[in-house]
Amino acid sequence: MRNRNIMSSEQPNNDDIRANGNEQSYIQLQQSQKVRKTLNNMSHLLNTGLNAETLDVCIRLCEAGVHPEALADIVTSIRSEMDALNRDSY
Repeated sequence: MRNRNIMSSEQPNNDDIRANGNEQSYIQLQQSQKVRKTLNNMSHLLNTGLNAETLDVCIRLCEAGVHPEALADIVTSIRSEMDALNRDSY
């Protein structure tokens, strides 16, 4: 990126803005992938039984503002209901 004189009235080049935005998006994506991989590893170590896709949905819900404890209660409830259905079907 070119150096700009602070007093200059020159506006930033749109290509410079897009390139910087793409770089920031790439860095955020890399950090996000590292965080998700770490959370997936933690989930596995804690034997949560959540696969990567389900864990990712839970993470996205938390990022969207869903309360984590409420989400955990719902997942536990769904698992209990599924277990009951599976027992009844045999």
